[in-house]
Amino acid sequence: MSDSKPKAGSADWGLPGLDFAKLIESCQISGVDMKALLEMEKKNIDALIEVNRSAYDSWRNLMARQAEVFQETMTAIAAEAGNEAAAGRRAEIARQGFETALANMRQLAETATEQQKQTVEILRRRFEEGMAAMRARGGST
Repeated sequence: MSDSKPKAGSADWGLPGLDFAKLIESCQISGVDMKALLEMEKKNIDALIEVNRSAYDSWRNLMARQAEVFQETMTAIAAEAGNEAAAGRRAEIARQGFETALANMRQLAETATEQQKQTVEILRRRFEEGMAAMRARGGST
């Protein structure tokens, strides 16, 4: 059975030449379902991968939005700086800039908070699945 493709349900974590599932299965411990343990850990790793992807996407989106805000702000400042009629309105321009910056910071904070909630939800869901699996195994022995 030296099939080069990983079988469905097998643990392939990118370590060539190492079949982690076979290694775990060879370590039999009385009363411990090694396949179930391996599957549970694989689900944990998959959940962490999903969390990392979510966090990466969140931060990438947040940074992109910050760059947009910065670009918009710099464009507005450059436009006002070239406008001689704006010389007498500097305080009003500064106030508007401050309000815009504050609104943008609030939006970015809300976005970050929502994305963190999504990440925590992924972890919570996996934790509950793991606890349910442990209760089910504990109740069947």
